[in-house]
Amino acid sequence: MPFNVSRQHKKGIDKNQPFSQHPINKSPPICHLILQPAQSKSLVLNNNFCHYYSFTHSNNTNMNNLTENNLLEDVSLSQVLTTLLKQEPELLSMPEGSFPTQLWQRLAEEKLLFPGLSDSLGGQESSSLAIAQAAKTLTYLSGSAGLGMSWVMQQALVNILVKSDKQQLLQDHLPSLLNGKGLCALSISEPGAGAHPKRLSAHAKQEGENYLLNGEKTYISNGPVADIFIILAITDIVNERKQFTAFLVPKDTPGLTIVPMKSFDALKPSSHCGLKLENCAIPALNILGKKGQAFDTISKPFREHEDILMLSPLAGAMQALLNKLIEFKPNILPAEDLGALLAIIDSVSALANQAAQQLDTTKVAFEPVSFIIIGRQLIEQFILKIKPLEIEHALGPAIKNLINDIDVLVNIAKTANTAKQKALATNYLATFTRNAQ
Repeated sequence: MPFNVSRQHKKGIDKNQPFSQHPINKSPPICHLILQPAQSKSLVLNNNFCHYYSFTHSNNTNMNNLTENNLLEDVSLSQVLTTLLKQEPELLSMPEGSFPTQLWQRLAEEKLLFPGLSDSLGGQESSSLAIAQAAKTLTYLSGSAGLGMSWVMQQALVNILVKSDKQQLLQDHLPSLLNGKGLCALSISEPGAGAHPKRLSAHAKQEGENYLLNGEKTYISNGPVADIFIILAITDIVNERKQFTAFLVPKDTPGLTIVPMKSFDALKPSSHCGLKLENCAIPALNILGKKGQAFDTISKPFREHEDILMLSPLAGAMQALLNKLIEFKPNILPAEDLGALLAIIDSVSALANQAAQQLDTTKVAFEPVSFIIIGRQLIEQFILKIKPLEIEHALGPAIKNLINDIDVLVNIAKTANTAKQKALATNYLATFTRNAQ
C-alpha cells in the first residue's frame, strides 16, 4: 500500500535505529509470576507492574523471540512502551481530561500506535497478545482506563479501514490516523435504543451515487475529537430484519452535527458525544464492507474483539487503583481482602492473555463468550470490594475516577453479556437433552 509514515526522533535517540533496539530496551521483563499447570505448557501471568510489595525478575527468557511453544506472555511492546513513558513522562499529561495528542503522535513515531499493522503502515506486525499486554501497561502507567480503552479501540477501527481495501478512502483518511494526528470513532448506539439492532432507527436512503443519512447517535467514544466516523445505518429491511451498512463519514460533512454529552463524566481522556444526521450526503464509495452486512461483519466482531482486548487494560486499571489505595493508606484493606483482589487481577490477566493469544492462533471461528463472562464477573467482584472504601475514607479524585471508570467499563453492554450467558445455558441444555435421548 502506498502509505509512508514519517518518523521523528527525540532526546538523542539514533534516528537510524528503531526505538525498540535502543540499548536501554534490552532489559529483561520487569516482573512475572510463573505457575506450572498440569498441561505441557507453562502458564505465565504477566505482571509488568509487579504487585505493590513483591518484585520478581526473570533473566532467562528472551521475550522478543517467541517460539511456537511460547508461554502465554509477550512483553516485547510493553517493555518498549514502559521505557518510552519513563523517559518522557510528560507524554501522559492530560490537563482537565484533554486527549494526549502529543502521546499519540509520539507512539506513531515509534511504531507503537498501531503495532499490529505491517511495517509499511507504521506497525510491527505484533501479536494480539503483545497488544493486549501493552494496553495493560499503558493503562497502568497512565492510571487512566479511558486512555487504555481509546488505544484498544483505535486498533480495531483502523483494522476495519485497512481491511476494507478501498484505496481512495485509505489515501484520504488513513495517513492522519497512522501519524497520530487524527482519530476515528464508531457510531452505533442511539438514544433510548442502545446498540440493539431491533431498536436502532438511523437510516440511509440511496439517491443517485449518494446515500442520505438521517437519525441520531449517542455515546460515541472520542467523538468530540474524531476526524472521521464509522456510522451504521439501516439501508434495507428483508423479511422484517433490518439490514445495516457502515459508512465512513468525515466530521465536516454537511448535515452532521456533534451533540455534546455533558452528563457523561467518565473515561477521560476519552470524551463522548452524540451525532445528529440530517440529510447527510455520503458517496456510495464510502461504504465499508458489503452493503447490508455491517452488523454481522463489523459491529459484532468489533464488540467481541474489544471485549477481549479490554480485559488487559481493565487489569492494568485495577492494579493502578490498588496501588493508589495502598499509597493512600497501607492498611486500608484487611490482608484477606487485599489477597483476594490481587488474585482477581492475576486471574483477569490470565484470561486476557489466553483469549488474546487464541485470537491469533485459532483456525476456526472464535467465540470468546466464556472469557468475557468470567472476566466481567471477576471485575465486578473487585469493584464490589472497593466501593465501600469511598464511603469509609476521604479518597482523592484520582482514586474515585478510577473506581468509576472501571465500574462504567464493566457495565458497558451488560444486557448483551447477560444474553450471552443465557445462550450458553440454552446451548448446553439442548446438547445435554439430545445426548440423553
